Amino acid sequence: MFCPRADIHLGRLKANFHHVSEQVGNAKVLAVVKADGYGHGIVPVSKALIEAGVYGLGVAVLQEALELRKAGLGQMILHLGRFDPQRLDTYINEDVRLSLHSLEDIRALAAHHEATGSDYVVHLKVDTGMTRLGVPYESAVEALEEVKQHPFIRLEGIWTHFANADEADQSYLRYQLVRFTQFIHMARKLKIDVEFFHTANSSAIFQDSESHFNMVRPGLVLYGARPSESVKIPFELLPVMDLKAPLIMVKDVSRGTPIGYGRTYHASQDMKTGALQIGYADGLPVACSNEGFVQLGGEVHPVVGRVSMDLCNIDLGESEPKIGEEALVWGLSDDPRLRVEYRASRAGTIPYELLVCIGRRVERRYVDD
Repeated sequence: MFCPRADIHLGRLKANFHHVSEQVGNAKVLAVVKADGYGHGIVPVSKALIEAGVYGLGVAVLQEALELRKAGLGQMILHLGRFDPQRLDTYINEDVRLSLHSLEDIRALAAHHEATGSDYVVHLKVDTGMTRLGVPYESAVEALEEVKQHPFIRLEGIWTHFANADEADQSYLRYQLVRFTQFIHMARKLKIDVEFFHTANSSAIFQDSESHFNMVRPGLVLYGARPSESVKIPFELLPVMDLKAPLIMVKDVSRGTPIGYGRTYHASQDMKTGALQIGYADGLPVACSNEGFVQLGGEVHPVVGRVSMDLCNIDLGESEPKIGEEALVWGLSDDPRLRVEYRASRAGTIPYELLVCIGRRVERRYVDD
């Protein structure tokens, strides 16, 4: 059957996790597995990380937490996003930690407690400069004081998120870090017992060790991709996903012949092309048209013509591949052009987007190597 496939190497995932753990010392690791484990499959990825010793799992929406609980995973789960007050019973029943992002969130818990008598384990997010979710820095002490008034709310953690930790200029990260540290001092003055403080995402883990506190939240680096060129990783990241596509047709093309939609490529000489069963419906962006590379039979071949919904064409050069042979679109290779980071850069995007946009019809095969 001709079908693109993503080989997910769980051994590489575990290796990346162990390297990150060594980097952060005694800090607990809360692995971010949102967006279907960054396109790798939230349940298999989470199981592998638990086997490797991860402390907890971070998700963006309640649905992701419920998927993990349905699969029988009992690990600590923190919902990083904002909760729906109408679903509070579910959070309690499924033992999912809440994030507080506003004074209204605290009052919603108080109202729910009055009706049900429930207790809550929460992490308070303070907005130190991302200007997205989180209690505004100017209102954060008020939020702490309000939490303190409610013994049924256990403040397990306080956290924030950096706006540009992946950039070379770390002045804004330092600004946010100073604000967060000041907020910790305020919490201690109020004698609020908080177990975890966490700020560091994949980039900050390597950019500033002072951001580690006693918990970190790696995401992309666990899956083997570097957030940006500015982030220096002191060990070899192993790409967890090898995205592959089968060769389904070979054609001899005469000089001057247009190839693909829009005729964006014309053969400069007589050539041989191959059609691969992968397109933008599978996660290969249109921006890779006439830009991308694949590895087939040990050789690297350029993409020629526009990437279509289901197919793309490559220049086979002098190769004589067989129908059904698989090309590596991105993944583990000695050639840097096969890294997802390179592919994202050429497509004018970021590796996060490419990984999470892998389509449903791409078969996932899990390898615990």
